[in-house]
Amino acid sequence: MAFFKTVKDGIRYCELWPQDPLLNPVFPECRVKKAIRAGKVILPPFIVFIMLWSYVRGGGLLGVEFMFAVKSNWPMTIICILFILLMPLQGYWWMGKRSRMKLNPRLRIFYMETCIRLHRSGEDLPDMMALAEIMRDGIKILGREFLSKL
Repeated sequence: MAFFKTVKDGIRYCELWPQDPLLNPVFPECRVKKAIRAGKVILPPFIVFIMLWSYVRGGGLLGVEFMFAVKSNWPMTIICILFILLMPLQGYWWMGKRSRMKLNPRLRIFYMETCIRLHRSGEDLPDMMALAEIMRDGIKILGREFLSKL
């Protein structure tokens, strides 16, 4: 059950994380978020291609029965499809693990300064999820300029 909680936290963290060009060199979350989004768009047609390729390679267009062409072909196709479907899940799992990481001293100082500028009380030991929430709210209220202190 911890795996599913981690994935759920990763989905929430991915939704909270601000997509800003100033954050790209500092945090890997921006690249992972782009990869997850690209995977949602690219992977379904790729899965269809794998299924069609397996059908053609199994003799589907040559008049041979579909399920009797090459019996060992479909288990490998199903394994490939499951592997491809689990790729975005791995990204969400990584984001969930990353969301629970405690902030290093430099980021903790940035977090506290941003909390003060937003007139909020910050957590004593903030994690990356709290930083994502503060940065998202900071971009809405203070603008992108405050991110240059990173």
